[in-house]
Amino acid sequence: MKEKISKFILKHKDAAIDEIFFYYTGHGDFRGNEFYYILSDFDERNYRQTSLSNSELDNLLRQLSPSLAVKVIDACHSGVTYIKDNRTFSKHLNESKERFASCYFMFSYMSDQSSCQSDIISHFTKSFIDSIIKYPLAEIRYKHIIDSISDDFETNARQQPLFVTQASFTEVFCFSNQEMKSLLSKQMSTLLNEANEDGDLKAPTLVELIKEDAKRYCSEEEVTAIFDFIRNLVNGYEYSPEMKDMYEITTEIGGDKKSSFNGSYLIGKWLNENEHDYFAKATYRQQLRSEVSPISSMIASLSTLHNKESEYECIVSGFESKVEIPYKTIKIDSRPHYPNLDWHQCIITFVFSQVRIRFFYLYSKYRLSSWDNYSHDSSSDWQTIEAEMKDSEKLKDAISGILDKFESFVMDPLRSKYILTVESHEVADEK
Repeated sequence: MKEKISKFILKHKDAAIDEIFFYYTGHGDFRGNEFYYILSDFDERNYRQTSLSNSELDNLLRQLSPSLAVKVIDACHSGVTYIKDNRTFSKHLNESKERFASCYFMFSYMSDQSSCQSDIISHFTKSFIDSIIKYPLAEIRYKHIIDSISDDFETNARQQPLFVTQASFTEVFCFSNQEMKSLLSKQMSTLLNEANEDGDLKAPTLVELIKEDAKRYCSEEEVTAIFDFIRNLVNGYEYSPEMKDMYEITTEIGGDKKSSFNGSYLIGKWLNENEHDYFAKATYRQQLRSEVSPISSMIASLSTLHNKESEYECIVSGFESKVEIPYKTIKIDSRPHYPNLDWHQCIITFVFSQVRIRFFYLYSKYRLSSWDNYSHDSSSDWQTIEAEMKDSEKLKDAISGILDKFESFVMDPLRSKYILTVESHEVADEK
């Protein structure tokens, strides 16, 4: 795909381009400060080779100097996000728009959401098509499409599209006529209806839709079995022989529904700030205001209304499950066999509902501070990924993805430090 885009750019870069329209549907990931289009041969161990960064795409498209650049990104990012991403994601898109004279960017989700779709079509793409079918006028502007999609998702808490614009709002997407709308309507009708035994098309009834959706919901017994399945996935994961030669890898699975750990307050904040139906809630503790802000404490002490209660405020301390669970955390340690290596840890925790489970995971590094003690050196940001409880393949993908990233967190710095150093010395020797 990247090769084809490059050839397309080289072929047309000397032409006058009024508009370039880029439409992508598939998986996406927001890592660090960059959005990546996840390609069909994606491999976590070759992340950048098997994905396309939004910045790289912008740089390619910019070579065409289009009067208008349009990107429509209908990308399910598999629920992957960093907890503090939305502002960074918006900043990334705003920087992206500065690369073009005029542009419309349409993303099917905010960075902490997944795109919703049926087995047939995504909700975002359906909304895009409906905006054309239902519009009474022939001239359909991009601004109308944006407004129509925004209205369509107004009450959808699970998914809110994101739009970034730098244009006059007069730019036209297409001119429609009744023939075109009829064709689109017929195609959508064919997609959304089922054929019965007589070959006639019929829409599923409300009861049929409810019965089909009910299959996704888990009983308490099914959830217990799923937790055992996840435990087996973690314990059965195969790290590379290279990593096992260098580290002793141990896994500890435990903790009750109220147990806490470093950084769990961030997950509690996430639960407070996002609408959800998980069987989980934030926990709180009382803290002296002086611990937070000496100035606000001083102002409070000068107030005639000052009392003991005003010296404290309630802050998020963590989170807990509302139901009994077999375990709350998964801790994986890679303890080094050699003195020149650091110790690494992966923490995985989760919240779940009858339908979905959301994993939160964090990678940390520790360095030897004395002969017998390690001290914390650095951590990644918390990341999160969601999967349906009954979708065993998605659960496998989620766990494998988390542990693949952990191995990369441990091994990539070593490869960079030692392999590249050796190669650079060899080049120097040759010179």
